[in-house]
Amino acid sequence: MTIAGCRQAAQPLPSGPASGTGWEVRYNAVLALAHRGSDKFLDPVVQDLVKEMLDEEQQLRNFRATLKSGQEVVDAQAARTAILGALNAVKDFHAKKPNADVSGLQPAIAKLTQGQNQFLAKEARQLSDVLAVPNPK
Repeated sequence: MTIAGCRQAAQPLPSGPASGTGWEVRYNAVLALAHRGSDKFLDPVVQDLVKEMLDEEQQLRNFRATLKSGQEVVDAQAARTAILGALNAVKDFHAKKPNADVSGLQPAIAKLTQGQNQFLAKEARQLSDVLAVPNPK
């Protein structure tokens, strides 16, 4: 997502809390459910976690780096990589379970299509298009 040899300026942490302790483990569990096509991916608690994973502001709060000076800043590349992982997980789940209702994720995906990160916006638009195609029952 970054151009080789280019460095981004350190970004201060956005206001608001990071996700609760253990978010990395919960996120990995959600990704595993999606990639396996598990029906548990449709559980409302899991769907809420997916929405959180697709929330760019939340991920910018979660992913942090510490500079040599000790200042804590956003690790934007890691945050956006996590969002891309969530988008791909939804895509994988949909491929395995095309008739499953994941419409509750559409607002979070739509928000990403309007984001400033062009790569994530493009990926979110592609996922939206895939999810919009009706599947024969």
